[in-house]
Amino acid sequence: MSAGRREVHLLLAVAIALALIAGACDGLAYLALDGLFVANQTGNTVLLGLAIARGDGFATVEYVIALAAFIVGLAAAALLIERLTRSGVTRMLPAVLMVEALLIAVGALIIELAGGRLSGGTSELLAGAALATAMGMQTSALQKVGSWAIRTTFVTGLLTDGTLDLVARGFDAVGSSARSEAIPDERPLRIVVLSFGLVVAYGLGALIAGLFFKWQGGTMLFVVAAFTLVVALVTARMKLRAPDRRPTPSVPGQP
Repeated sequence: MSAGRREVHLLLAVAIALALIAGACDGLAYLALDGLFVANQTGNTVLLGLAIARGDGFATVEYVIALAAFIVGLAAAALLIERLTRSGVTRMLPAVLMVEALLIAVGALIIELAGGRLSGGTSELLAGAALATAMGMQTSALQKVGSWAIRTTFVTGLLTDGTLDLVARGFDAVGSSARSEAIPDERPLRIVVLSFGLVVAYGLGALIAGLFFKWQGGTMLFVVAAFTLVVALVTARMKLRAPDRRPTPSVPGQP
């Protein structure tokens, strides 16, 4: 197996693990922080609109902070990777994931000190901000597998990419070339499978979070933080090149 293909396979496994982490964080935050999402910012945007409509000041502030924290996480990870790249460091993904693990642990500690489940107050805002920042960093840290764009926290995008890939394969199977720009060029089958696999992993993470929340409450986030640290340490031992953060070209048949 070539080095490039081996790297792709390693990143596939890392992406699945990160989607599992995102689902667990979202599930635990939703249950422990009174219905707040920390990875699913589409959901928070909807909830923000509803909070404004019903005049709920605290909820409005909470969703705005979560959205802002996610953006801060995206930017912080991008800046960290850029700085490390210019310093000659090649293993940026482990560094970002270690910071993510720390932020998840901080969120878990805030929830634990507040009794394991919050409903209003500064602690809820701080915990949500820490977790949303962590998820933003994760989203920015791993954006490609091979030459193909992925997102480990964006379920809607994953479903869109996977479904359009299948439609494109259907056109090719019947020998039709009459595809509009809405139907993308065909991607490798493993990337198509990955799109749906990430959705399953995200849902599985939420399922596990829901089951364990009954007994452990928000403190299960400590376990998620530990798992994130393990993923960071494993990736540190992998021989991965610096992540390619350039726009994905629309060229069929790329690895």
